[in-house]
Amino acid sequence: MKRLLVVLVIALVLAFLTWGPSLGSSGQAGDSTPRSVRVERGSVRLDAVAVGRIEALFEVPVKSASSGVVTRMFVSLGQRVKKGDPLGEVRPVLTELQRLQAERELLAAQEAHESAAELRAGETLAGRTMRLLQGGKSLDRLQRGATRARSDAQGQLELLLNGEAQIDGKLIDYVIRAPIDGHVITLDVEVGEPVIPASSFGSGTVLVTLADLSQPVFRGTVDEIDVGRLSPGMAADLTIGALPDEVLAGELTEISLRAQSRNNAVVFDVELSVDPPEWFVMRSGYSAVARIRVQEALDVLVLPERVVSFVDGRASVLVVDGQGGERETQLKLGLSDGLTVELISGLEEGSRVLERSY
Repeated sequence: MKRLLVVLVIALVLAFLTWGPSLGSSGQAGDSTPRSVRVERGSVRLDAVAVGRIEALFEVPVKSASSGVVTRMFVSLGQRVKKGDPLGEVRPVLTELQRLQAERELLAAQEAHESAAELRAGETLAGRTMRLLQGGKSLDRLQRGATRARSDAQGQLELLLNGEAQIDGKLIDYVIRAPIDGHVITLDVEVGEPVIPASSFGSGTVLVTLADLSQPVFRGTVDEIDVGRLSPGMAADLTIGALPDEVLAGELTEISLRAQSRNNAVVFDVELSVDPPEWFVMRSGYSAVARIRVQEALDVLVLPERVVSFVDGRASVLVVDGQGGERETQLKLGLSDGLTVELISGLEEGSRVLERSY
């Protein structure tokens, strides 16, 4: 039995040694056929890539001109406001001393007004003498000034007590209003928080930040290799990191004249205007990639650049001839993006080009 097994094993080994190589070679015969590609029509585009963020064209931090406490807020985050719309109210902390001083100022203004009226009416010797020496117009001006002073003092007291007052037909209050049209992108204070005004000693408390998100811009950097090929007015496609399926249209507007170093690379700042569709919800600070169109060739003959051989500055390919053989053909090439190259002359549409094996 053992001898029979040994004989069978020897027979199998001999069979493998005899027919194994031929079987292996016949299995690879189908893979040895060279692959080919066809000359087709397509487009080639050369882009410069910029990395950055989409932001509002400008942001305006709104501050109070006087110290106090936030008593009311009229806006919410993301709300769009127009210039002059109320944003919040900041009232000063009214103390008894401030109230007393305002009441005494009003009393003094009233007494001054009464004195001016007596002088103008000539009820005193001083009034008659002033009329004789200076004339009636001087006394009229004196009384008008006293009337304005009394009105101002009364309005100031009303403002402290009620938060608003009518002075010379104008409404005076502690409401902070929007300086521009835009969206509320930050709410930095809440009702009850103290507010410090901007001064030479500090920047002051920011109440809200406004930005016009209807005119966004892309701000980013481009590598020094690409910056020499850029010029204002070039079109671009922008892809937002948070919304990779959405592509926004843009246009290059600014190119910095000064380089800077980032991560051991020399880059230049660029700015692009962005044209989002009406349905797009713009948020300032989106990270984005802008592909700026430096050159493009549309509806031209193209080939994969991997099939082209470059020798001594000449481009050539292996073309399948009519007899099933191959021949070397010289080409004149145009624009290339590194993967696809434009074919200017040398082949016609539909020609078969062999893949090269290296």
